[in-house]
Amino acid sequence: MATTSGTERARNTLAYLRRQITTGEWAVGSRIPIEPALSEMLGVGRSTIREAVRSLASIGMLETLPGRGTFVRSSAPTSAVLSEFLTAYTLEELLSYRRALEMEAAQQAALHRTDDDVAALEAAIATPLQIAHCPAHGDDDATRELASRFHYLLFDAAKNRLLASLYAGITEKLNVPENRERLVHAGDAATMQLEHERIVDAVRRSDFIDAVHAMADHMDNDLVIITPDEEIIPPLRRSALAQERIDAARAEASERVSG
Repeated sequence: MATTSGTERARNTLAYLRRQITTGEWAVGSRIPIEPALSEMLGVGRSTIREAVRSLASIGMLETLPGRGTFVRSSAPTSAVLSEFLTAYTLEELLSYRRALEMEAAQQAALHRTDDDVAALEAAIATPLQIAHCPAHGDDDATRELASRFHYLLFDAAKNRLLASLYAGITEKLNVPENRERLVHAGDAATMQLEHERIVDAVRRSDFIDAVHAMADHMDNDLVIITPDEEIIPPLRRSALAQERIDAARAEASERVSG
């Protein structure tokens, strides 16, 4: 890369990294090349690479997980206006918004996914989750990467940049310390793994109805609010009869996937 100044090198490096993401060369959910490789490839110092990565992380396009690497989190930047806008809403409202985004992403992924998207999703669920009832995103970086990578790949498969950007924004808000400490995964590892498999199965078959239902079930067992007394607040409050119907439908869908 030909450059004449530090400022220009930094600008060109940032432009290169961002172009790799927005063009899909580095897919959402994938790990980007390590710092030494990028430094050699672009002919710039590691400090220039680090600064570019920090800049893209600050707008929600990249995320660095200690000991794991740097991953693509969104193909579009998270708007600062959106981030500020979401600050006005409660954690309960943020989770409801996330639920709606996830269900729409599942539907659009089933309608618009490519063979490469399916392959990426299948690869993401090939390594079983190894978590029990745990804090949101967990303290285990490997677990956090596996769970979050699946969701980012699903939004990528939806082929809707606005959905992906909104999801990046909501995820950023859920990750702030005051929210993160109030969230847990309601489901255990086996439950979440099966739910991921159900979603991928529906997306693979291009069955948008099953995809929405599978994601709705998953949202019930994914992030939920926990009170100081360790009481879990479900994302939706339902009558006993309604819950029985949901449990029966969930069992039938699980049998179909496992069978």
